Amino acid sequence: MRFEKVVGVYPYYYEVPVYEFFPPLGLEYVVAAVEDLVADTCVLDLRYEKEFEKVVRDGADLFCVSVNWPYEYDSVCEVIRSLPAGTTTVVGGKFASENVEELFALCPNVDVIVRGDGEETFREFVEAGSPVDVEGLSYRDDGRLVHNANRRLAPVSDTLYPNRKRRRYRYKVSYQKVGLGYSFDSLVSSQGCPFKCKFCSFKLNPLGQKRDWSARSPASVLAELREIDAEVVAFVDDNFFADLKRVEEICDLLIEAKLRKIFLANARITIANRPALLEKMYRAGFRLLMIGLESAQDKSLQQLDKGFKTADVRKAFKVLREANMLTNGYFIVGLLGETEEEMLQIVPFAREIGVDLISPNRLRYEKYSGLARLVDESDDYYVGEGNRVFSKRYGPADINRIVKQISSGFFDRRQMWAVAKKGLRIGFPGWKFYPRLLFGLPRIISRAKRRRRRLRAERA
Repeated sequence: MRFEKVVGVYPYYYEVPVYEFFPPLGLEYVVAAVEDLVADTCVLDLRYEKEFEKVVRDGADLFCVSVNWPYEYDSVCEVIRSLPAGTTTVVGGKFASENVEELFALCPNVDVIVRGDGEETFREFVEAGSPVDVEGLSYRDDGRLVHNANRRLAPVSDTLYPNRKRRRYRYKVSYQKVGLGYSFDSLVSSQGCPFKCKFCSFKLNPLGQKRDWSARSPASVLAELREIDAEVVAFVDDNFFADLKRVEEICDLLIEAKLRKIFLANARITIANRPALLEKMYRAGFRLLMIGLESAQDKSLQQLDKGFKTADVRKAFKVLREANMLTNGYFIVGLLGETEEEMLQIVPFAREIGVDLISPNRLRYEKYSGLARLVDESDDYYVGEGNRVFSKRYGPADINRIVKQISSGFFDRRQMWAVAKKGLRIGFPGWKFYPRLLFGLPRIISRAKRRRRRLRAERA
């Protein structure tokens, strides 16, 4: 079969609010992988798209749908089932890879599901015009399901990345759909992670295959950045700082190119061992480091194989809080063996080390992580809605309450004023952010209430 027009569909009308402005980068990669094989391509993001029904009726002969997350699942399936009959429909993404047979059963019009990484698999399918013998595909064949062999993982490509000229939308930093003054984009410069934290599955794909760390050349990263017109760019690598020499080379190129963008990246506390690199990163445009701290308890850090203790975190933040960058600390609420009192220690610990922002996240079950085995072997812990982990002692309501208590306890007026002053001093968020946030607060609060009501109704 020859395909002429490929339409990618990001089927989520709603998104977790802090990520609602992230482009569907994985879907864009998959569509970019076949641009030279077909006459036309486009990507529809239902968070922004106003003409979805018109576009899907307008002659597409291949739909590619990205199903990455467990939330909004009923709505996602409705979107998939609404695609025109007689048109080939391919579904991929993390959640699809983990729930192949269920997705086939819920969506009778799905012809093919891509398991694992999609770029090479989808390209080979489009080239062949058939799923037969294409590694990484599952498909229907005369009423039965066929699961081809898994595709071996490939290193990250230096040349394949999204064609932003074909985007239908301009992504902007927002919260609850209220724009906060900056255009936004994201970029992948490496894949995988060399570390072995038990809760994490970065080193594995959704099929449990080990993903070795691989990186693009600094020159290719700069080439992609030159095509990005957004003011703020997030490096969404699993571990951007795995090779500090490469990071320094990227910074040198950014400084030389004078791109004048603001960069965000995930980091480990070991970046504090290189204060000269932190200074160079500031000159290159880095303004926010998102750091996995996970817990205020040494026993939990040891259980997670983080490779550091709370004393190491304290030492690192003596350097990090003096750097001209905001820091965001990720913490996990509901770790195995932690009491409520120990979880709530996140607030005084975060204040002590001087982290600017925190993100308290509920513990999630990642099928092939080391932590999953501990959950499976425990009689006290179980996996609930959204693959979140709970215990007999701390159920969903308890964990939700503790998360809210941690957030409200940390983000008081004094903390928010300190972040605002630092943000103005380093140039992010800049002056235009705060008026927009202030005037948008009524809408933000209203949208948040509607979202909570909608989620409660769905769960009921």
